[in-house]
Amino acid sequence: MGSLIAGIILSTTALPAMATVVQPTAFLSTGTTLATTTTTTTVPSTTTTIVQHAVKVTPTTRPIATKTVARKHHVARVVTKTTKSTTKPISQASPAPTTTTTLPRPGTTTTVPVSKAPAPTISNPSANIAPNPNFLQPGKCTFANGVWSCANPCVAGTATALSWPGYTNAAACTNYVLLAINNARAAEGVRPMVLPSNWYSITTAQQLFVIADLERTARGLPAYVGINAALSADAQHAAQTNSDPTIAAGFPIANDAQGSPGFGGAWSGGYSILAADYIWMYDDAWGGSAAATSNISCTSARAAGCWAHRDELLGSDPGYNPGVGLACTNCEMGTGFAMVNGGASYVDVIEIPKGAMPPMSFTWANNVLPYL
Repeated sequence: MGSLIAGIILSTTALPAMATVVQPTAFLSTGTTLATTTTTTTVPSTTTTIVQHAVKVTPTTRPIATKTVARKHHVARVVTKTTKSTTKPISQASPAPTTTTTLPRPGTTTTVPVSKAPAPTISNPSANIAPNPNFLQPGKCTFANGVWSCANPCVAGTATALSWPGYTNAAACTNYVLLAINNARAAEGVRPMVLPSNWYSITTAQQLFVIADLERTARGLPAYVGINAALSADAQHAAQTNSDPTIAAGFPIANDAQGSPGFGGAWSGGYSILAADYIWMYDDAWGGSAAATSNISCTSARAAGCWAHRDELLGSDPGYNPGVGLACTNCEMGTGFAMVNGGASYVDVIEIPKGAMPPMSFTWANNVLPYL
């Protein structure tokens, strides 16, 4: 399956005069360090190029790409780039009306009002939210005490070079991207994300599960219960091949409310799990024109494929693929992480179990909630 991938070229901003600087033809890319010279040069601003039909990591590009998984032979292939936008807050459905209680006649029994809990609903932002701070750019870079450093702490600097990591979970970078997520959440009217205190002691695959549930629970949705081995085997295979997950073998799957197998998921590349989460959740919509939109399934502001990653991961994608459902209380996840050609590859897959819940190795109740 071919896909349209946005290769994001990341470059330094203007550096101070009389400093050793990166040449204007040298762009930061995964696994590439850049030699410096003694000339004074201003490096051009970040640009974006489109590469068709493959995820490519070249000396001048660092793709940060995502795509959702669909059923019924539909695949939402989505890629991303930063655009400026505004948002509208998450809204909940209005409560269902209660039954009417009438005054009883003498000798009759009063009917007690019965109310039905409203079905959970979500609203997507009105447009992409530009990351603030912009973790896709290094920001201002300076040379001091024999070492290069940039405003974006995700950029690695030495005495002679600057480079983007293929993957990092460093605290400074994590907090930098987390700030962008929380600024996007504030614009959306959602409470800030707080990582569990055991964040740095759990695996990358477990962190993917944690982030998905932090996005669900912040919107009043029940958490996905835990990580299942069969689902994770499928997710890991997809991560190792930079591809979509599929319905997992060895996991009994139930149908969703629409009568299709209860399944959803997404793939992403990027140097940080939080960066992947931002692209999935806050930068997945129409960019104002076809040229400015990386999501090839989002062909207009009202196209069904817009916000497909976000909807699939939250559990409901009514315009494109139904997903596992917003109210699912027994859904299990599989997660996969791999380094492919020097770049990180992440996969989430969610399924509704049929019958008794299969065993899980890592759960929200036991391994996440106590640390929040």
